Amino acid sequence: MNKQEMLTVLAKKTSLPKTKCEKVIDEFKNLILDVCGKGEELSLRNFGAFKMFETKERRYLNPQTKRYYICKPKKVIQFKGYKNFKYAFQY
Repeated sequence: MNKQEMLTVLAKKTSLPKTKCEKVIDEFKNLILDVCGKGEELSLRNFGAFKMFETKERRYLNPQTKRYYICKPKKVIQFKGYKNFKYAFQY
């Protein structure tokens, strides 16, 4: 599902126009980026938590050229779903 499909489904379920649904999604994304950018964690009860962590510098091998390269450290936002959310579709 892409963003446009998600907007269509949200608009039908909430009976709001697509433009308002899109604004809500964009603001939610911006909120995640703002909170995680400050080094804080954003936790949503019964859903999950977003937090930022920094990867370490590492070496990787290009299999075609057989040369090693260095991958610089970078900041990544991680999502961890809560148990009830994570195991919702187990049989």
